Amino acid sequence: MKMKASTIFCALLAIVVGAQLIFAHIENKVTLNKPETEETYLEENEPVSGMFFSSEYVLEEYERDDAYCIRYDDADANLFDVEIVVDSATYQSVIDSIKSGKEMVGALVLNDSLSGHWQQVFTFVQNSENF
Repeated sequence: MKMKASTIFCALLAIVVGAQLIFAHIENKVTLNKPETEETYLEENEPVSGMFFSSEYVLEEYERDDAYCIRYDDADANLFDVEIVVDSATYQSVIDSIKSGKEMVGALVLNDSLSGHWQQVFTFVQNSENF
């Protein structure tokens, strides 16, 4: 009788432990398959209005199709070799900054009046801390 009770107890214990392991495995799979939080500007490698800007990260500046462009590379912002269209004042300021060796630090904001459905144009805004 004792042997039969201990066998039943061990069998029940094995079933309970097995069920817990299966449940934990299923729960872990559900957790792993959850979508990551959305940070679209980081994943799309595109500039966003209000983003940090420093002339230190400008790789090249050029004009293309009547637009002023800069190639920008800032690993901290997850922007790699991105072409950004800027207004003429920003473009000239970047060129002057690079020539003089004086860093431009601020933000690029979307310029609605110069942007169209086919192209976004950004304007440089200096940080108030730098005045």
